Amino acid sequence: MNNFKLLKKLLHYVGKHKVKIYYLIFLSLLGVGFEVLKPLPIKFIVDNVLSDHALSPGMIAFFNSFGGVPGKIPLLSICIGAMVVFVIGNACVSIYASHLTTKVCQTMVHELSIDLFDKVQRLSLSFYSKNKVGELLQRISGDVYVVYSLVASIILPAITALATLIGMFYIMATINVLLACIAISVVPALALLLYIFYKPMNDSTVEQYNLLGELSAFMQQSLTSIKIIQAYSSENYTRDKFMGHSKQYSAAYVRSTKISMIYVILTGVITGLATAVVIGVGAFNGLQLKISIGELFVFLGYIGALFGPVNSLSNTVATAVTIGARSKRIFELMDSQETVSEKANAIELHNVQGDIELQNVEFGYGKNNDSKRILKDFNLKVSAGQIVALVGQTGAGKTSLISLLLRFYDPWKGKILIDGKDISDVKIASLRSHIALVLQDSFIFPMSIKENIAFGNPDATLDEIKDAAKASYAHDFIMRLPKGYDTVASEGGVSLSGGEKQRISLARAFLRKSAILILDEPTSALDARTESNIFKALKKYSSGRTVFIISHRLSTIRNADMIITLKDGVIAEKGTHENLISQDKLYAELYKFQHV
Repeated sequence: MNNFKLLKKLLHYVGKHKVKIYYLIFLSLLGVGFEVLKPLPIKFIVDNVLSDHALSPGMIAFFNSFGGVPGKIPLLSICIGAMVVFVIGNACVSIYASHLTTKVCQTMVHELSIDLFDKVQRLSLSFYSKNKVGELLQRISGDVYVVYSLVASIILPAITALATLIGMFYIMATINVLLACIAISVVPALALLLYIFYKPMNDSTVEQYNLLGELSAFMQQSLTSIKIIQAYSSENYTRDKFMGHSKQYSAAYVRSTKISMIYVILTGVITGLATAVVIGVGAFNGLQLKISIGELFVFLGYIGALFGPVNSLSNTVATAVTIGARSKRIFELMDSQETVSEKANAIELHNVQGDIELQNVEFGYGKNNDSKRILKDFNLKVSAGQIVALVGQTGAGKTSLISLLLRFYDPWKGKILIDGKDISDVKIASLRSHIALVLQDSFIFPMSIKENIAFGNPDATLDEIKDAAKASYAHDFIMRLPKGYDTVASEGGVSLSGGEKQRISLARAFLRKSAILILDEPTSALDARTESNIFKALKKYSSGRTVFIISHRLSTIRNADMIITLKDGVIAEKGTHENLISQDKLYAELYKFQHV
């Protein structure tokens, strides 16, 4: 995607605040007016107060309209007063404009961040299997500031610089056209320099931010897996890997900075040479009496200020290069295809009973080919209110089946129906609102225990939260916490044991009161007695719900209404515990193995 298209996308966020942006431009131009007028009083002081030069006809007419031409002392007072007004006026406008710019730009950053975060949440799990979370965090939290820079470092400075150049050139041209042309000749020279350096600056900046994303991703991965790193005494190994990423980023940063530094230095050389020429020619004209001493002072004042906006324009271009690189990273993410997408005419699910049917489902991770197929021509009917247990060896397709029900992925072939409706025709949020999920790795948010349990049902009352906690045998240990249900869990729930986290997750699922309940190894961290009690409660608490249980502990699922044994992506056998034991096949073999 070229930088013009990226700029157009960014301008969408600027356009939402165009009235305020126009006001900021007005303030910028007002500030330019004060800046351009600041050197003029010096001319009148030198030529008309300290010397005996006559005022121009235009100034005489101006003063006559206010009662007459002032004497030298009143004129000096007017000039000093004008200088004070210009300086204070410029300062006041700058302070107010800076505050308003920050406020407006931060609002745009907020809007872009929300849009990007919403997009990331909609992307399917296959996207996360190919992208590093830390690198995504860098884009969402850091790269989004490009929209801030677009306004604060490009649009407003560019308009200000151009207006300043035009204003100064006009006034200088009224004094001496030759000198004005010499001063402004620096612009095409800078344009040529920009043409030469643009691509190297762009490429080095893109490389720099890509490597920064990789470094951030590695840090995030390392910190989230710190327990494994310490357990295996791999601190030195991880440090070496970090050092490698850091060195790559540092080298890219040095390359990018070196190119930008050379560009800025050459810009300074060109403007410095032009300044020297202007001063030389101006002084010569002064000696030839072609300009007054006051005009020369004014001209030199403008020369000193002229190259400020010229340098500002060159720095604006360098900033634009950085913005282009970072914008590319943002819109690569924003434009990522959602492999699990919602149809334009998707429907809502209402009054779900929980009848589930899979028809000729085939699925695998990655591209559609035999070597990656997990589920093969899979057919299954589950009646509303049934408790169904899925068993089988690792890789048999149990978790894949659950992921398809939640539309974390879409099947390669076939249909999945809930109450006779194809879930691909249903709004994703509507589908998932009728399903509660408990995973083996129970995630606890860094918020209160009460909020963790009510995560899927934030309107629940405290009594309902406690009832769900009691059903999952979590209430007693919660009451022993320092603040009971108001105790804030640490990030990731590291202050809780594995069993405590699983019971909180179960309470969260119970509280949601969804028509379909999915439990993926929900009690793996619990002792046998607690697990047995929870499954007794589950039988009562899940009345009327369709429940899927994945468990390697076969003793805990013997009371399920239907037990399905998976092998190589197909149903090897199904029935009740007693039926499967009597068949003496795969399930009976697995059961006997666990009870030897």
